[in-house]
Amino acid sequence: MANRKSLKKITLKIAGMHCVSCAFDIDGTLEETEGVKKAQTNYAKAEVVIEFDNGILSEARIITLIQGIGYAASLT
Repeated sequence: MANRKSLKKITLKIAGMHCVSCAFDIDGTLEETEGVKKAQTNYAKAEVVIEFDNGILSEARIITLIQGIGYAASLT
């Protein structure tokens, strides 16, 4: 488990979601990724809030994971 110093929280803007199911896809992909503690995608706001272990995972890797399932992601 990550210590508090290595936990980081970011918000990403998401483009390409067409429905609430898209948000579930993003959450599922992120939550299955080592280092992600929590992912919460909000379809109405077109964003995802992610809490992750910065010692295991980088912001760039998270963005790449989201792009890999068909959505555009960028830091807010």
